[in-house]
Amino acid sequence: MTVEYDLIVLGGGPAGYPAAIRASQIGFGVCLVECGELGGVCLNKGCIPTKTMHAAAHLIEQSAGGNQMGLTGSLRIDMKGLLSHQKKVTEDLVSGIKRLLRGRGVDVVKGTARLISDREIYIEGEGRIKGKKIIIATGSSEIALPGMEFDGKRVLSSTDILNLDKVPESLLIIGGGVIGCEFASIFRAFGTRVTIVEMLPLLVAGEDGKISRFLRAFLKKKGVVTHLGRKVERLDCGDGSVIAYLDNGKEIESELALVSVGRVPNMKNIGLEDLGIVTVNTGIKVNARMETNMKGVFAAGDVVGGLLLAHVATREGIVAAENALGRDIEMDYSVVPSTIYTLPEISHVGLTQEEASDRKIEIKTGTFPFSANGKARGLREVDGFVKWIAEKGTGRLRGVHIIGPQATELISAGIIAVERGMKAEDFEHLIFPHPTLSEVLAEAADDVNSRAIHILG
Repeated sequence: MTVEYDLIVLGGGPAGYPAAIRASQIGFGVCLVECGELGGVCLNKGCIPTKTMHAAAHLIEQSAGGNQMGLTGSLRIDMKGLLSHQKKVTEDLVSGIKRLLRGRGVDVVKGTARLISDREIYIEGEGRIKGKKIIIATGSSEIALPGMEFDGKRVLSSTDILNLDKVPESLLIIGGGVIGCEFASIFRAFGTRVTIVEMLPLLVAGEDGKISRFLRAFLKKKGVVTHLGRKVERLDCGDGSVIAYLDNGKEIESELALVSVGRVPNMKNIGLEDLGIVTVNTGIKVNARMETNMKGVFAAGDVVGGLLLAHVATREGIVAAENALGRDIEMDYSVVPSTIYTLPEISHVGLTQEEASDRKIEIKTGTFPFSANGKARGLREVDGFVKWIAEKGTGRLRGVHIIGPQATELISAGIIAVERGMKAEDFEHLIFPHPTLSEVLAEAADDVNSRAIHILG
């Protein structure tokens, strides 16, 4: 006999498992199907493992100049120990998700699923199950370039590089986006000679231009070589190295190569074509309610394309679940923060200066450096700044950009300011605690109107 649920969720990543939990909170019977580990790529092969490496790299960076604070000794990386810590962190979090789903009464089935109709799926080795509604949250996979296919030995994916048990002497990174720059920062701190090749003229090209330029200059100061506006035409792998041939005739030899040029949605072999569910190159096509062209079938997370961010996927999953079960809400992408775990960290929310110019929005900016902040000086992390984007006439804050210590935590105040439509003057009136890094946000807002206290305007 075929089992029937109120909702079936395909995929247990940052879109799928929150969708299942929200549906169970509303009081519906839910089945979640996942072919791999719960938590998806983010928890097992992406966000969380990478951030454990970032934390180790940050500690090494801090300890390197400890003598300036009256400390002796320094830290060195033990990759096997780091891998063990990484594994423990992910296993604990996966176990936590399992407990949450079990506690909420969600049935979890491990297996590969395929849609048979708008109300039924087939799971290999398990059979058919029915659902009144279905959410597709199958995530995405790394893009492999022709002539640069991953072999797990010399040519690595962002998953492969998480499993290295020793620090490479040299690393070529193909792709200067978020993932590439994060690993460049991490392995540079570990002692690796790092080279980045990026086909665009800027690193992390989606960020404000001033942030991108600062990051490149900082990495150069730390010894990272960058080739911007260049393409790798092919890779040749030998016994002990890999050689990259660039489109300008230059050759770069390194011990390992990391290819990080983006991700592609997991849409193949799940029955979309058979049912006539509309897709585009970037993912499954959905409306603002996260519903596909087939009534009752929803999609969320990386499989729909757009902003491939775990926090966006979670919100999309929750929106899909609530709409699938009778509510009527829409996704709002107008205030989505980005976080980049380079050293120093980068984060922003709202418009960049370039985007404001493209939209013909007249702006004024306010900037304040971490070097003028007492807490940052005490931490010996003075590189970076905060930059606000404000409308010229109204003073409304339209965006904030941070590069510097704890940028990914500091951005939360900016999210609220931009989402609530605060003016620079409103932000000026807030009292921030002293001494904290958050004071840089306040002084940068003061600088919008040339009223910052601790810099000369």
